[in-house]
Amino acid sequence: MKRFVAACIGALVVGFSGPALATKPTVLKFSNFAGPTAYLTKGMFEPLFKDIEADAEGTLKIQMYSGGSLVKAEDSFDAVRRGLVDMAWGVTGYTPGRFKVADIPEIPFEAKTLLEASSGVWALYENGLMDGFDDVYVFGMVSSGILTAHSVKEIKSLDDFKGERIRAAGPLASASVEALGIIPVGLPVPQTAENLSKRTLTGSLNDWNAVFTWQVLDFVKWHIDAPLGSSSVFVVINKKKFDRLPEAAKASLQKHGGKNFVARWSEGLGNENERLKQELLKRDDHVIITPSEEDIDRWKAAVAPVVQKWITTIPEGERVWEVYTQTIADVRAKQ
Repeated sequence: MKRFVAACIGALVVGFSGPALATKPTVLKFSNFAGPTAYLTKGMFEPLFKDIEADAEGTLKIQMYSGGSLVKAEDSFDAVRRGLVDMAWGVTGYTPGRFKVADIPEIPFEAKTLLEASSGVWALYENGLMDGFDDVYVFGMVSSGILTAHSVKEIKSLDDFKGERIRAAGPLASASVEALGIIPVGLPVPQTAENLSKRTLTGSLNDWNAVFTWQVLDFVKWHIDAPLGSSSVFVVINKKKFDRLPEAAKASLQKHGGKNFVARWSEGLGNENERLKQELLKRDDHVIITPSEEDIDRWKAAVAPVVQKWITTIPEGERVWEVYTQTIADVRAKQ
């Protein structure tokens, strides 16, 4: 009888001790200022996090808070650095002057594709040339979609924006726009539609995804399809939080970050931008103008002094420019 009771107790201990003593996954709170149904939420971050969690062998859970419910877009980096959130994505141009080297993709007429710009940004980080990111763990650095120009009034060329106010986020984007005779207004993308609706802006620089995602499309009917730069995008994790993660969780984040994230982001967002552009081309109420190569060359020449001045204002400026442009050339040669 005693043996039977002991066996029963042993069975109960075995039966309950496994789940009860199982280690719970570490939860990372991810701040996402895109809306819950936006492409970056549903098409990019949700599947990415599922893949990371699967490879983390049950040690990691990434909990996403969308729509800027945790912090504003422009506060993303500091919120992660200070530990207010564990992980976030953001745009360096929303805090002008903070990340000087990261301004580089804002220069128009250089990178023609998202992969070119993202590869150039990541190459700068890999080569230790990207300033301002020492206090966080950098999961990835990429580029926004290539910006195009969008107008609330009829235009046939970028020249028609001269003297007008348009949204251009970031110091190099603003300086480049000014070189073309246009008045730049620095705004985070969530504030663009409201200002277009009030006609305090005549136009905006956005990629096609942002035009659809942030209701910009409700107010702009004319579009200039020229490569007008982009913005550096970061995905960062609080450094102390990352350091305390289980090894399997760290390994999974490292596997899916870096160059692999560049490839995933560029293909996913690049394809989405192309899909949305093609969708817009089918609509009779919108006009998309493709500038001539002569116009592109003329505008690029106007912006060249901005580039040369910028190079002289940052440490190792010539090296930064060389790495960025050479990486773009290398990627372009492979395509």
